[in-house]
Amino acid sequence: MSDTPTLLLVDDDSFVRRILKDVIADTGIELRLLEAADGEEGLAVAAREKPAVMFLDLFMPKKSGLEVLGAIKTVSPTTRVLVISSMDAEPVVEQAMAAGAVGFVGKPFHPLEIASAVRQALAH
Repeated sequence: MSDTPTLLLVDDDSFVRRILKDVIADTGIELRLLEAADGEEGLAVAAREKPAVMFLDLFMPKKSGLEVLGAIKTVSPTTRVLVISSMDAEPVVEQAMAAGAVGFVGKPFHPLEIASAVRQALAH
């Protein structure tokens, strides 16, 4: 078993997942990257793989990001969740943080924001 931390990207937009993968690859941080296309799949992958960090969109089919946040501590208690969403109004950010997220990155994002969020979550 590898000591390389796993990062799970959960977003229903395949373009966003691809951009995130490219940005994370460019950071130089050694990570095993996994993807899920909706909240239900993301929760199943998290339960199976126990990722160190998860990027989680809030608005997705099947299960919303807030629903996933509510369930993640049961299926993968050590996963640190970073919410990534175009809905970055203060009440939304506060709700995500209150539900257990350790960080919030607004879309569109800058690559340096992603690298910083990943580093902080891994150190958390």
